[in-house]
Amino acid sequence: MRAILMIILLAAPALADDRSVLFGAWGTETQCARAPIKPGGTALAEPYEIGSDWLQHGEIWCRLNWFPIEPRGDGLFTGARAQCGEDSIRDYLLRMTLSGGELTLGWGVFRSTGPLARCRGQ
Repeated sequence: MRAILMIILLAAPALADDRSVLFGAWGTETQCARAPIKPGGTALAEPYEIGSDWLQHGEIWCRLNWFPIEPRGDGLFTGARAQCGEDSIRDYLLRMTLSGGELTLGWGVFRSTGPLARCRGQ
């Protein structure tokens, strides 16, 4: 029994490190450049920024409660319960698929964002 517990405890930091490949800024070329959404406009396109327990997109912040990681041949799949907002909270089941260096975010069942590339300098 002790041997099984030691294996679990020693493996836990390695599992947490696998998720760190998702941390940083992800977006399209326009989002990574934070370019105006419309020519001459003041609203800027923003990348998705992912940290150890949060996701930010512009002025929207989400608290992430991570699910286990599933390694895949060319990347990984994981998910999180995303609680987004300030005055009122919206819950999302957020799926994250990293494949071939591109990230796709799935919001609930029907919506997805991506594929997104890692922003340079991040």
